[in-house]
Amino acid sequence: MKKVLLVLLAFLLLLSFAGCGENKKKEKSPHLSDYSSSAAKYFPLAVGNSWKYRVNYFGSSGEMDVTIVASDGEWFTDNRGGRLKIDRHGIRDNERYLLMFPLQREEWTAILRNKSREIRKTVGVDEQVIVPAGKFEGAIKVHTYVALPGKKALHSYHYFVAKVGIVKIVTELEDLNEAKKTRQTVTELVSYTINKE
Repeated sequence: MKKVLLVLLAFLLLLSFAGCGENKKKEKSPHLSDYSSSAAKYFPLAVGNSWKYRVNYFGSSGEMDVTIVASDGEWFTDNRGGRLKIDRHGIRDNERYLLMFPLQREEWTAILRNKSREIRKTVGVDEQVIVPAGKFEGAIKVHTYVALPGKKALHSYHYFVAKVGIVKIVTELEDLNEAKKTRQTVTELVSYTINKE
């Protein structure tokens, strides 16, 4: 009888420990709608991280350097005055989400300070991008649409790569009367420095 009681007691103790472990797992695992770790992969934000871009605007080219110079809580500020942060929904600046998760989702809208309405949508999740910094696979492509006066529209395409950030941006102006698009700018990554965490 003592042996049966000891076995039963050992079994109950084992169950209680298993239950404790299960509770700890539940407490530690994030809620399903928390995509902050996924978002952080696609835009590594840390003071000192930097990106150099080649910008082509109607045939005129130049370079643009972006460096994270400060952080204030969740927000990171770059040398050009831009502010970015990662939260449970994605990557955002002061006015809008640049990338939202889950990736296979409906479009999202932002009303900017100048009252223009910006509509964004993830249109690719496994894109190949070739820029001066190299060839990148598995890029996320986000399309942005802004209606403009005079039956015109501005389209932009941002390409995000894991552990790198934005590697390419293309903007096009569409004349809706003529159904014609004219390329405005191409911004391509030349080099980057990502600090190891």
